[in-house]
Amino acid sequence: MGEEKREVIFRDTRRYYCEFCGLCRSKKSLIASHIQSHHQDEMDSLKDEANENAKRKEGSKMNVCEECGVSFQKPAHLKQHMQSHSLEIEVV
Repeated sequence: MGEEKREVIFRDTRRYYCEFCGLCRSKKSLIASHIQSHHQDEMDSLKDEANENAKRKEGSKMNVCEECGVSFQKPAHLKQHMQSHSLEIEVV
């Protein structure tokens, strides 16, 4: 008889963790501001590494036309471009 019905209270069970120190917060914005204020050096070094990797990857995949120097990321595009050079010779 003395039992009272409780209202169900919604609790946000999502948890966001700092990738650098493991700090846990319930809101993504809190983690973002934490990272900006406490781990800016680490973020800068990660961005630098990502940029270097992208440059290496980009440089290794470039396919350069020997006739005009245009570069392509995919060999198929270079092959298609080379056909345009052969068409120029036939037209003349």
